[in-house]
Amino acid sequence: MRLLPPLADDLTAWRAASGGPNDDARVFPSSSGGLWSPHDWKNWVRRRFRPAAAAAGVERARPYDLRHSFCSLLLYEGRTIVEVARQAGHAPSMSLDTYQHVIDELEGVERLPAEEQIRRARTKHVPVSYLASTARTSSEATDGPNALLIAASRRPDSNRGPLHYE
Repeated sequence: MRLLPPLADDLTAWRAASGGPNDDARVFPSSSGGLWSPHDWKNWVRRRFRPAAAAAGVERARPYDLRHSFCSLLLYEGRTIVEVARQAGHAPSMSLDTYQHVIDELEGVERLPAEEQIRRARTKHVPVSYLASTARTSSEATDGPNALLIAASRRPDSNRGPLHYE
């Protein structure tokens, strides 16, 4: 799975700000250090994700939209549907059905690296320092900089049906 350099930098900074846990440690553990419960997830969405998305100028966003934005960014930089499908973990035909509107929107548009798109989105929206300041403890942490990726998607959601991972 590809990790874009600006996000890798964000994770490095987050780990340093969180006391420098080792690379095997969970990035956003529960208060007990383990996996999040459904209650933890709902709290994170309400307390961290939604405010970060709103601060980035994106209303009614869902964490799932980050996945869509990542795939849209890959298409925007000129990746093939096969490469996008591999990153998303599904068949190229499913990726084509889901992201055809993105491909159509990109006709005749200059392709830019995903890293550049993220940098441009960040200069137009909320500085990362805002997002970092909203996290008080590792259990209340937000993956805030990643929330800014939703601004890169031209549509808030192209998946009109049920989510495939539910």
